[in-house]
Amino acid sequence: MKPYPQETMSVCVVRHGAREDYAFKSRGLNWQQTNPTRPWDPPLTQAGISQGSALGVGLRAHCERLGLPPVTRVISSPLLRCVQTAAAAAVQLGVSTISLEPGLAEGMLEEWYRSWGLPDADSTWGGPTNSPCGTPVDLNSLHPGCHVPSGTLLLQPAEAEEALAASQPTLSALVQIDCAYAVLEPEAQYRWPDFETEAQLAARMKRTVEALEARYSGETVLACSHGGPTGHSYRELLGDRAMEGLLAGYTALYIFVRDGDGRWEAPIAADQSHLEGAVEMGLPHLVGPP
Repeated sequence: MKPYPQETMSVCVVRHGAREDYAFKSRGLNWQQTNPTRPWDPPLTQAGISQGSALGVGLRAHCERLGLPPVTRVISSPLLRCVQTAAAAAVQLGVSTISLEPGLAEGMLEEWYRSWGLPDADSTWGGPTNSPCGTPVDLNSLHPGCHVPSGTLLLQPAEAEEALAASQPTLSALVQIDCAYAVLEPEAQYRWPDFETEAQLAARMKRTVEALEARYSGETVLACSHGGPTGHSYRELLGDRAMEGLLAGYTALYIFVRDGDGRWEAPIAADQSHLEGAVEMGLPHLVGPP
């Protein structure tokens, strides 16, 4: 592939790294039941932090190979696993500030709420075996977070700064959260049972990517999101040109640029090649649920 013309703007959308609650579940444990305060917001495993660092190294190489400007902006979903991934990548990219964008947040779908909001939730996407999507639920039994506007579940900049310092002090010393960033997408107002739909999620991701393009023209932006949203961004931006069957594994990377006709193209899609070295070091190269 020929390098892109100088000053080509690109938005690089990536999924976060390996999450702690899924690691708990693989050991027969339940992270949600031990974290009642924010059961929707698990951190990364230490392997996930390493995956974020590997992502930063790999993205830098992709930009050089494609002739794209180096990454100068790192934007994250306001959930801890994305903030940690973005911070680890930012260090490798030479970026010292992260901004929080609600438009990149997890899909506020029924599947998501059931993964943490039920009394016996165990991080299973769609709900535990006895309470899958559509099963009647006693509203009084739900976690209180199910009853408040979903935007209030997201980390605010000061909260993200504190959470990053508590969980990853080394990264926190190198990366700050931008408190002056003006959000592109207003915080969502979903709550049980007024869930976000897949169509609304896809439209949100398209709006967010295109708003980043408009605001940061001429730059390369890294946007850290979640499995479902990253996949939706790819399918929504490319339409019938999107390849079938791509899975957004941990730190799966998509690079979006405009072609000569103004259409979006993705020279890099669902790429995890940056994890090959991580696998050799004993870190997981995983494709998992959102």
